[in-house]
Amino acid sequence: SYLGLEWEDQCSKFYETEKYVRTASVTQVRQPIYKTSINKWERYKDHIKPLVEALGKYAPDDAKSQFGL
Repeated sequence: SYLGLEWEDQCSKFYETEKYVRTASVTQVRQPIYKTSINKWERYKDHIKPLVEALGKYAPDDAKSQFGL
């Protein structure tokens, strides 16, 4: 709506397209969105925190809240 575009139902069923895909993730393009990767970033939390701290006011608010900043 921000761009003034109409919604197209094909957007929610992108994996049903028969268009040719030339990317390394071609198999992912043919699958619906999956939830198996949810929260996997947390295993890297100790490595990410210094970056979020270094970004300071430029860090996304959700990132700051994840690390209690």
